[in-house]
Amino acid sequence: MNAAFIRQNHTPVLELLFNGWSMDDRVAHALAGADDLLAVWDYTSFDLDLLPLLAGYREIRLTAWSLGVWSAAKYFENKEVAFADAVAVNGTLQPVSAEYGIAPDIFAGTAANWLEERARERFNLRLAGGRAELAAFPGSGRSAESQQNELNSLLHNIMESLIPTNLFRLAVIGSRDRIFSPAAQRAAWQMTESRIVEIDSPHYPFALYPEVAELGKLG
Repeated sequence: MNAAFIRQNHTPVLELLFNGWSMDDRVAHALAGADDLLAVWDYTSFDLDLLPLLAGYREIRLTAWSLGVWSAAKYFENKEVAFADAVAVNGTLQPVSAEYGIAPDIFAGTAANWLEERARERFNLRLAGGRAELAAFPGSGRSAESQQNELNSLLHNIMESLIPTNLFRLAVIGSRDRIFSPAAQRAAWQMTESRIVEIDSPHYPFALYPEVAELGKLG
């Protein structure tokens, strides 16, 4: 796991972004806002201690996107962190599931084929929502091998773990999501106490909501 401050103006509020799989800090650098912003990515392992980076803030607002939803819930499950807000965006607590996430064969197939350039191009098109929207997606500078290793690690950890405790107040579902289907997201979050809000968005939501705090204000 990696983490970096994208903005560190020593404000009393920290926006904590758990990024999607395969990402680095590029998505976070494309985000706007005034509060401090700490981005987390690469869930190949969970051995990084984030708690010293969170110390001293009056409020910590968590936004988790895609596979960052499961990863954030897993990471904080046995840690005493009081979030002022916690928002899940286009992800679920059961990400490898035909009913509540991504079908296991599709998940495993994505990992197996990831080193093929055409497979990566197709995935990014689906993530962004189409060719017209791909220009607004900042992408990632990581190697395909690194991304594949992360996805295989996630697949193993998800399948070997219990469903993590839900820490999210709000679940935001993109109605045009082609990675986590809206129907699977609805089914997953309807089993929790999280409030559900749907938006007209593809899987990548930040072209429409470049300030992460705005997502928390939707519900």
